[in-house]
Amino acid sequence: TVAGNFSATFQVTDSLNAKAVTPNLNLTIASPLGVSTLSLASGKVGTAYSATLGATGGSSPYTWALSGGTLPAGLTLNATTGKISGTPSAPSTSNLTVRVTDNKSATATKSLSLTINTTAVLGISTSSLTSGVINTSYSKTLAATGGTSPYTWTLTGGNLPAGLTLSTAGKISGIPTLTGTFNLIVKVTDSKGATASKSL
Repeated sequence: TVAGNFSATFQVTDSLNAKAVTPNLNLTIASPLGVSTLSLASGKVGTAYSATLGATGGSSPYTWALSGGTLPAGLTLNATTGKISGTPSAPSTSNLTVRVTDNKSATATKSLSLTINTTAVLGISTSSLTSGVINTSYSKTLAATGGTSPYTWTLTGGNLPAGLTLSTAGKISGIPTLTGTFNLIVKVTDSKGATASKSL
């Protein structure tokens, strides 16, 4: 009824009252084996994924396997470490049953769900730039959708009005010193190297 390490010495007595004593003997009682992982974080298509399953009780080392369901395409389960890793290649929701086995052949299972979300194509959502007034402070922040943040912005065509600059965070700001209409080509790059451009 209690887990832990125990030691004891035993004495045996026969019918003629002869006695013998054992050496000190050790006995280990393990806690029941169980899977401690409560849930699996979701992943994204094309983005490296890693999650490690956890176990409690039993007698390590543990061995891991799937006893039901299949992992999303691109992911594998390491039988020794319990690590699910890889780069998912398609969106899906997988209902899994994971099984852990300890070195005494005790087993435990748990049902888990793993969702892989699609990664939207990188794009620039800013459709136009508000007009400014000469010698008056101007500020406009460009916006992107999809891809994997953080984003980096650059000007790849045209010129900003004198007095304005574009930061790598996508903010156009400053005090314009010239009037006119300026045609720009802005480019955004996400953390995976994907790019998108737009004329404004």
